[in-house]
Formats: sequence, structure tokens, C-alpha cells
Amino acid sequence: MFVLFSLLCSCVILALLFHHSKKRQVILKRKFDTLVQLRTLLQLCRDHRKVSHNALSSEVTDQCLRDTNSLYAKMIECSNSLIATVPFDNKPMYRIYQLKLKAMHDDWHTRSVSRNQIIHGKTIRHSMFLMDEIALAWLVDSERDGLSDEYHLNWQQVLDSMEVLTQLRLSIPDSDTPEGFMRLKHYCDKTRRKLNQLSIISPLSVASPASVDSIRQLTEVSSAMSLPLSTQEMYDVTSDISATISHVYDQMISEMSVSLYLPLPSIAYS
Repeated sequence: MFVLFSLLCSCVILALLFHHSKKRQVILKRKFDTLVQLRTLLQLCRDHRKVSHNALSSEVTDQCLRDTNSLYAKMIECSNSLIATVPFDNKPMYRIYQLKLKAMHDDWHTRSVSRNQIIHGKTIRHSMFLMDEIALAWLVDSERDGLSDEYHLNWQQVLDSMEVLTQLRLSIPDSDTPEGFMRLKHYCDKTRRKLNQLSIISPLSVASPASVDSIRQLTEVSSAMSLPLSTQEMYDVTSDISATISHVYDQMISEMSVSLYLPLPSIAYS
């Protein structure tokens, strides 16, 4: 009788452990899938900004409209999948995010270059904030204090870099005035210093040819007596810097995912 009771208890314990393990795997996979989809949406937003910016800087053609509509269709498809993936309580938050994507795309061809940059920048940051929320929840559940502290410190560096880059972009349209040029020089120097700080987090990302060239151009502008680059060239520099910052953050997320679950799929940055 005692042996039978012991076997029964062992079976119950094993069943509970199996159930807990299965439930944990479901939660981990959901977090993983959410991060993957948010990464995809972040890159689609960046691609949309690039295509729309180039069009507004030169000419809005039918091909540009087709390209942005194609990107938007992919965004909505991915966003619908994301809403289906997240827990029920979080669905309203991601539906709001989908509305942000819609607002970013709608009537982009009627905006000024500066306004288009601002709207896309806000949506891209929104994407990264949602990724950060998933990362923080994942780190809390993992009870990995050391990994969590490191992530917090690095995220603050990334966040500060994004804010400085935004200020740099906003200073470009007024760079033809003496006051505007001084402001541009100030943010070029500040952005350069932020990139140097990010190199501590992800040396390979900041050491890429595009990033090194961006740092060189920022240094050139910050020490020049007159603007040595055209407005479009300055926007191109900020796009390369944005890709670098995104790559640094993606490295952070990827390293966290490897430590806690599985490697994230590779993604190309443009």
C-alpha cells in the first residue's frame, strides 16, 4: 500500500512538473515570437521611411507609391499576426500600435521632408519601446539580476542616442542659417560622442564601414566653418546612424534571447 501511494505521489509530481514546464515553454515561445515580429515591423518602418524620404526629397512617382503600399501591406500582415500572438490583455496596446503604423503611412506623400522624418521617428521609437517592454518582462521572469542590470544600462545608452539623433535630424532643415548651422554642429558632435559610447556595447556594429564613415562626416561637420554636405547627404548620414543604433539594440536583444531561450533569426539592416 505504501509503495502504491509513493508511486501515485511520484506520478502526480511528475505530471505537475511536466505541466509547469510545458506552460513555461509556451510563455517563452510567445515572448520570442513577439520579439521576432516587432523586429520585423521595426525594419519595415525603417524601409518605409527610407523610400518615402527619398521620394519627398526628389519626386513622388507611381513606383514610390507602389513600394510604400507594398511595405504597408507587409506591416499590416505582420501586425495582425502580432495581435493574434500576444495575450488577450495586451491586444489593445498592439491595436493602438497598428493605428500608429496606419497614421505613419496615410498621406505620407503630402508631408514635408521634416514632418515625414518626425512621424516615422516616433513610430520607430514606439516599436523599440514595445520591444523593451517584452525584454524587461522576460528578464524579470528569468530572475537574472546581472543580465537585467546590464540590459538597463545599455538600453539607457540606446535611448539617449535615439533622442540625440532626433535632435540632429530636426536641426537639418535650418542648417542654412548661422544659428541653425551652429545647432547642427552641436548635435553632430553630440551624436558622434554617443556613437563612441555605443561602441562599448557593440563594437562590431559601430565599427561597420557605414558607421565609421558617419562618424567621420559628423566630425567634419562639427569642425567646419560652413556646411560641407548637402541636406540630402546629411539625411543619409542620419539614416546610417539610425541603422547603427538599431543594430546595437538588436545585438542586445539577440544576446538576451540566446541566454534565455533561442537565437533570434538574422535580419538585414538598410
